[in-house]
Formats: sequence, C-alpha cells, structure tokens
Amino acid sequence: MIHIFHGDDEFTKSERIAELRADLGEYGDLNLTELDGRTVNRQELQHHCDVLPFLGDYRLVLVSDLLARLGEKKVKGSGSGQTGGDFRGWLAEYVVTVPDTTRLVFVESKRIKATHAILKAVKALGERGSVDLFSAPSTKGGELAKWIDRRASQKGAQLGRGVAYDLATFIGSDLRLLDSEIEKLSLYAGNRPIQKEDVSLLTPYAQEASIFEMVDALGQRQTVKAFRLLTRLRNEGAHPLYLLTMIVRQYRIMIQVQTLSLQGKRKEEISTQIKLHPYPTEKAMKQVRQYSVSQLARIYDRLLATDIAIKTGKMEANMALDLLVVELARA
Repeated sequence: MIHIFHGDDEFTKSERIAELRADLGEYGDLNLTELDGRTVNRQELQHHCDVLPFLGDYRLVLVSDLLARLGEKKVKGSGSGQTGGDFRGWLAEYVVTVPDTTRLVFVESKRIKATHAILKAVKALGERGSVDLFSAPSTKGGELAKWIDRRASQKGAQLGRGVAYDLATFIGSDLRLLDSEIEKLSLYAGNRPIQKEDVSLLTPYAQEASIFEMVDALGQRQTVKAFRLLTRLRNEGAHPLYLLTMIVRQYRIMIQVQTLSLQGKRKEEISTQIKLHPYPTEKAMKQVRQYSVSQLARIYDRLLATDIAIKTGKMEANMALDLLVVELARA
C-alpha cells in the first residue's frame, strides 16, 4: 500500500501516522523505517521497501519531504548527474512494484500539485494507493471554530455558546495546543457543557487575549472599555506587575511588527523573525496602523518609566496602572 500525506495540517497528519505505527503491533520498532526525503537516494529507498517484515504482516516506511524535493531540477545527494526528472521517473515506475508486505508513506509538509508525477502514479494504483490532503483550518470565516467544535464532539465534550470562538481567538491555529486545552476543559467540566467562564479560568491565553483587547481599546482611545478590561483582569486575580509585563510585551511586539512592516516584510516573514505565531502577528499588524513610529516610541518610554516607579516604590502598582491606562488612551 502506498500513501501520500501532504498539506500543512501537521497535527492531524501526525495522528494518522501514529495510527499506522500502532497497527504494526508488538514488533513495531523492528518493522519501522523513517527516511529523510531531502537526502535519501533511490538505492536506500528501494532497499528498505524490499526488506521483508520481521514477525509481522508488513513493514512501515515513512519518507519525509521527498516529493517536494523531486520538484527540483537537480536532486542533491542522489548521484552525479542525476536530475529530479530521473528520480521521479524511476519512482513513478517503482511504486507499482513495491511489495505488498511494505506500507510506503510519503509525508509532505506542503501541498503537492495534482500534476506531480508521483501523486498521479499513486492515484493510478487504485486500491493499492491513497492520496490524503491535510489542510489546517483557516482562522477566517469561523473555520477554526468549527474545527474546535468537531474536535470537542470527537472527545465526547459539549461546548457552550461562544466557547469555540473564544478558544480560536485566544490560542489561534495551533491545533495541538487547542486539542490539549479541549482535553483539559473537558476533564474539568465533566458531564456538563464547557462554558466561557471555564476557558477564562483554565486557559492562560485568555488573559493574554484580554491584554490584547485592552491594548486595542487604548489604540482606539476607548478609555472606558480599557478600564473595564483592566478591572476584569484584576478580578480574575492577575497581579499588577504581571499585567504591566504583558502590556509592555504587547507594545514591544507592535514596535517590532511596525519596524519590519516598514521594511516591506510580509506577515509570514515577520512571524518567523520575531518568533510569534502568525495569528497574533496578523492582529498586531492591524493594531500598529493606529500609531505612528514616534507615538509607539513615546509609549514604550512611558511603560518603562511606570515599571521603574512601581519597582522602586515611588508609586503603588494599581494606581500606576490606572494612570498609565489614562495616559495611553490619550497618546
């Protein structure tokens, strides 16, 4: 059996691979081979596929990112003069002859074009071949919230009104982290539906999202809304210095995003450079439109001054935060 798993949904893809591993049974480790498709050559690949399984029904051979590599004009590490076309041509013929005792899985981190020779060859195998596209849900159009609803249902959990939206907003598209949070919330709620209050209580990202919302309110000069969010965070037990730290962090992110945006960087590049998930990066890019470069610089100086005033005892922490919110809303 030949499989192609391709696409950007690494979480669901890894679950499918884990199922295949589990099916190997007691001697799984002896019948499993993982190959780096970026360097493997045809001789290595054929050798591992042709070996008979040890005390099992089949061998599992996982090859990562080979098909993307075969899209190159020249394939590195595959022998002098060997081109991507040479390797592709050989592999398209070889998949037809892979022994029934081997389950060969091409695992691709990106989507493979429908015109790719190997994808077409595997589809032509009929029941002996399968091609599965794993696409991560988008944060737009409620797609991610729908994924959260489905995942909770698979775990036998019920979500109250707005819970899926909150989790999508607070955590973004990290499916592994979302799965973990759903599991935790499900255990806490027991037989009752998971409510928004449970998310606020148990999900640390909820406070971070509230900080973002408060900073957003400050950028729009909505002082009353900013104070209401600040009060809610205090009532949830957030320490004043923690709140200040998170506010400073958000403005620091905004300064970094603004600087890189002015350099012509795109969202993906900015996300990689500042090591921030694309979802909050996109939100920060929208926030910085409300500020000039000089405004953000003055705000950051004011934040540092507030931090020093609290830590040196010149100002009581909660009062310092209140004054800071008023000043930032007028910035």
